[in-house]
Amino acid sequence: MHWLSFIAGKTALVVKKVSIDESSSDCRVEIVARKSGLVSWLMSLVGIDSTFTFRVFRDRLEAEEGSLSGRINTIIPLSALDTFTYGFMKPIICLVLAVVLFIMALVMFSDSAALGFIFLIVAAVMGVLYYLRKSLILLFSTNGANGINFIFKRSLIEGVNVDENLSKRVYDIVKANYCAQTSV
Repeated sequence: MHWLSFIAGKTALVVKKVSIDESSSDCRVEIVARKSGLVSWLMSLVGIDSTFTFRVFRDRLEAEEGSLSGRINTIIPLSALDTFTYGFMKPIICLVLAVVLFIMALVMFSDSAALGFIFLIVAAVMGVLYYLRKSLILLFSTNGANGINFIFKRSLIEGVNVDENLSKRVYDIVKANYCAQTSV
């Protein structure tokens, strides 16, 4: 699973906005995200970004994907859900490499300061990658194999943090709404 978290960090969407209102009579969760990367962020400043929006209502899930070339909307009634999964992935391999390279850097400093410094820089880069590539997963599928799958990660620029609590809250809201729909 570690390789999946490393790959997901590259393709994960960056969260721009999160709104959760469990008492709302309409939209209870809204997550707005964009593609990751500096170019995508610069394009969002001028309003040319690809926006991904995920919403949870009392009776349905909605996903909207917009880009310069068009817009795709997906609506799944909660009664049609077959499985829903949430999770949070951390690229632990980056953390392990950071620690190993840091130890190697300390050893290398006794032989060559330049080589030790290079190992220290690479260790720091791996530590930053570990921090930046933590990803939230929300997967919703139906009996017909259709679904909504999102991988989100924190945004340093927009200042929106993505953590286990957010994924758990979204999961709990979907679960409560699903149970209310199926018991009626």
